[in-house]
Amino acid sequence: MNNPAGLFVDTNGLIRLLEGDELVVNLLTDQLVYMSVITEMEMQCKPNQPSEDRKLIKRLLNDCIIVELTPQVKTEAIKIRRSTRMKLMDSIVAASARTIGLPIVTGDSAFERVSQLDLILLPPR
Repeated sequence: MNNPAGLFVDTNGLIRLLEGDELVVNLLTDQLVYMSVITEMEMQCKPNQPSEDRKLIKRLLNDCIIVELTPQVKTEAIKIRRSTRMKLMDSIVAASARTIGLPIVTGDSAFERVSQLDLILLPPR
């Protein structure tokens, strides 16, 4: 799966989308949105989340394309983790974006350490 149309987004980017961050809304409008299975899980793990918020997140996730933890993603994540020492979950997210060849939308500057990753780094709020 290489060079599909769209953008890859991490948890930080999705949270900013849900909060109505104008830059993120404009970036993702009319785009196919991809995310790692890790991001899909992180978005649903907040304790004591109101039912309405859970429903909104579920609708958002249903509109996104989930990149599963394939052997290729695992191999890339291991390489990224070894070379950058970034958190394993972030390494998996970066590997997912790099494997499918999409830019990743994030506010997390840790992703700058990953070589050959097309990064759209959101400014701090």
